[in-house]
Amino acid sequence: MLKLLHAADLHLSSGPEREYGLEVLRELISLANSKQADLLLFCGDLFDSFKDIKDAKLLGAVRDEAQKLHKNCRILYIPGNHESLGMGEKDKLSNFNFGRVELMADPASVFGGRTLELPAADIVCVPHAQDYSGYRKWPLPPKREGTARVLLMHGTSSAVYRGPDPEEGSAGVIPDSLFDWLETDYAALGHVHSARESRIGAALAVYCGSARVWRRREEGPRKAVYFEIKDGEIGGKEDLLLQSAGQCRAFTLPLEPDAGVSPAAMRGLLEKLSSPERDYVVVSLSGLVEDANALTATERALDDVLRAKNPRRLEILSGGVENYGGAASNELAKQFLTRLDAVRPQAGSTETELWFAARRQGLAALTDRELE
Repeated sequence: MLKLLHAADLHLSSGPEREYGLEVLRELISLANSKQADLLLFCGDLFDSFKDIKDAKLLGAVRDEAQKLHKNCRILYIPGNHESLGMGEKDKLSNFNFGRVELMADPASVFGGRTLELPAADIVCVPHAQDYSGYRKWPLPPKREGTARVLLMHGTSSAVYRGPDPEEGSAGVIPDSLFDWLETDYAALGHVHSARESRIGAALAVYCGSARVWRRREEGPRKAVYFEIKDGEIGGKEDLLLQSAGQCRAFTLPLEPDAGVSPAAMRGLLEKLSSPERDYVVVSLSGLVEDANALTATERALDDVLRAKNPRRLEILSGGVENYGGAASNELAKQFLTRLDAVRPQAGSTETELWFAARRQGLAALTDRELE
């Protein structure tokens, strides 16, 4: 039996979130140890950019963490689209010492990657590329009888994830027919930061999602996916939540006409932030206020209060606040806002921009009516 742990999009950085990323890496290695995994798969964007790979201290820390993996486990790593950011024509990932992290890339091969033949499975590793359309010419042997084929790729599969995703346009599109042509049993995918999976013919295509919170809108727990291969079959699949990654936690805080926050609303927010040390906290302010200066003062006060809770990252957004002077006392405008807030789209929805446009236009019309 072969035991595998599938992770992706850790985006290790030499910047302010260096220690946070390394802590998540540490937990992934600990999970691989606890499961006695044979393979730990990193399916692209292990690093946030080529500049981060060049940082000797960060790369050394990655090597040190990898040394903590039990001796019978191998780490297979394919580069994603982020590893090429800032890379020059003469730069090569093969020039770097990744320690026990095996770089499964070979620029001399037709598909730029490498294959690994194990007793229970063939592992086909395909680094990120902008174009995968030539996959029918890849010189891969037929899948061996009684074994499984695991495919590592980094790109966008519309058969698994239909968006929206801010990064979709920056990675190659994986043709739906590729999985069947390559006789895939399990496709370990990276690039899309939301966890998604779909059965495509005989293949189980899985985005495990980003192993860390890399950007706003990445709500929900982060995870890795553990699975097993026995007698050529995929089984024992299990989502392993990453506690060190935290979450992106988004809140909407309504403001009073004087730009103040009601005590009840503030209490409710603070109760939900009982232990946000690992979280990326986003607070969106909303409402109709009469004084832009008062709004600025409220933002500063909120920032002081919320930072005392020590979130990993904090953003206070005021784009949903409208400043219409005396219109805040307009009862019709207040009713309009209440009803519109009841149908506010979820964070990240494609309808959000339309919702804000309707809000602005409605308030402008109500203001004009008040002025007539």
